[in-house]
Amino acid sequence: MVGGVSRPSLAVWRSLVAALALVTAGCVTLTPEQQDRVTEVRRLADATTAAYDVQRVRVTVEPTNRLGIGARYRQGNFYLNVRMLGSVHLDVVVAHELAHYLLGHDTLPTGVVTHSDWQRAQEQRELDANAKAVEILTRVRGMTEAEAVRAMVAYLRAAQQAVDRGSPVAAGHRQPVEEIADLLARFPGRH
Repeated sequence: MVGGVSRPSLAVWRSLVAALALVTAGCVTLTPEQQDRVTEVRRLADATTAAYDVQRVRVTVEPTNRLGIGARYRQGNFYLNVRMLGSVHLDVVVAHELAHYLLGHDTLPTGVVTHSDWQRAQEQRELDANAKAVEILTRVRGMTEAEAVRAMVAYLRAAQQAVDRGSPVAAGHRQPVEEIADLLARFPGRH
């Protein structure tokens, strides 16, 4: 007891630290290699928010889901599917989701009345996030623009292969080949 107030025991502190670790990791047990990848993701997120002078984004690792969603951004929170930690496309996916944050994709698009309106607006947001991801990879990761475009195209080609094998196109996205065409039109000669 200190000054009439009891101090938490070591066991209580350990419990609090363990609880915080679970919240931070999204209740997912990570291997040491996965923990290292999460550290890399956090570094990229922090470097991006510093480069663009915006508030830090919270990174949470989630368990694998059946929806095939590798990552998502929602209102200052970046959620990463644990399976993405082993992906060669991790930086591209992280840059794409951070692009949503930088582009202010937290709110519903204006003028959206019908589901078709929402779909068109969301598809445009995804295309814009792809292009912004190229900028992030260039500005923050130090890739050349051509390298960043190639990395994004490689990821989208892998997504198209998954669609060709029967996976659904992610909600709000166009077919990956259409997203590739849009990206290459925005960065002519950079692939």
